Amino acid sequence: MKIQQKYSLAGACFLLPSLIVYLGVFFYPLILCFVNSFGKVNLILGSWTFNGLRNYTNLFNRADFIRSVQVTFRYVVMLVPVLLIVCLWVANTVSQMKSKASTLSTTIIFLPFMVAMVSAGIIWDWVFDPNFGIVNTILQSLGMTNLPGWLRNSETALISTVIITIWIRCPFSIMILYGGMKNVPEELYEAAALEGVNPFQRFFRLTLPLVNPQLVLCFTLDMIFAFRAFDQIYAATMGGPGGATRTVMIYLIINVFIENYGMASAMTVLVLLSLFVISVLQQTLLKRVVEY
Repeated sequence: MKIQQKYSLAGACFLLPSLIVYLGVFFYPLILCFVNSFGKVNLILGSWTFNGLRNYTNLFNRADFIRSVQVTFRYVVMLVPVLLIVCLWVANTVSQMKSKASTLSTTIIFLPFMVAMVSAGIIWDWVFDPNFGIVNTILQSLGMTNLPGWLRNSETALISTVIITIWIRCPFSIMILYGGMKNVPEELYEAAALEGVNPFQRFFRLTLPLVNPQLVLCFTLDMIFAFRAFDQIYAATMGGPGGATRTVMIYLIINVFIENYGMASAMTVLVLLSLFVISVLQQTLLKRVVEY
């Protein structure tokens, strides 16, 4: 019993530094943000005055905030389904390759994930440049005359940012799904082949159900990533043109944080609650037990 207590105390001592950092870096700012969301805060004077739910009500009375919410939801709806479909297709294709080809493919696929999101936004801003970008240069060489403005046009800017995010985010989700597919016992595929199952049936009736845990994980993480998107969009468009790509996070940093710290805290609380509810719903509704 004493030996167990000794090891328990030693384990607690090893965990204590990480716990202190966690409380100081995450938990304390979270509580402070929640408190500030109910007050009028002056950072220069260091004052705080309670004003109830006024920050929340004022936030929902702002038309530009409502528009940023709409832009965010459009961004998420366009991004997440396409991202999952592309990742599933690529992961399934790579998982069926031979060992050397599979290793080379996964290495190439993972390279974009190593690029910082700000750098990716700047790179794609050059790629999508309507005058000198490689995309419009290729389209012009193919005979197209009415070339898209991409990030410079309010009608195509949001779709362009979705393409950028897919390029950034795909490697991470592909690796998770690829790992799940490689863990499926080969005997199941061999038995399916003996039964005359075609590749289409093999994917939807065997592979897809067995990688459900990985698929739910990717879906949850991609949803969170999409709702809090900031770096790559800000680097590429700064929320423009005309607010076409001004998501909630960009609106929070540019329009609210400097202007009204209490309202910014209220907005942060709303974003956190939304992400928490979405994550719980996804885990509850989509996750199921998988047996090999």
